[in-house]
Amino acid sequence: MIRKAIKLILKSLTLPLMAAVILFQWFGIFLTGLAGGILNVLAFFFALVAGAAFLMGLASGPEALKMLAVGFVLFILPVIAERIIIGITAIRCNLTEFIRS
Repeated sequence: MIRKAIKLILKSLTLPLMAAVILFQWFGIFLTGLAGGILNVLAFFFALVAGAAFLMGLASGPEALKMLAVGFVLFILPVIAERIIIGITAIRCNLTEFIRS
């Protein structure tokens, strides 16, 4: 009887945490989607400019590689953010399973 009461209290305390995690997940998904589109366009332009500058002789090899590195970093940032969102989703799923049990 005491065990069920403690579990019920823990479940009721978990509900506000669950709501906060869901809001954080939605906010993260929105920002990741918005920033992902913008950063992917910027990464494309950095790669395009680096390739064109190298082929036309306006930039040396190391300078072109630096521009490509910046483009890669801009490309990978949304991917890292998506992995973080996946972790938040896993936390939400675990909280849901705890509340349902």
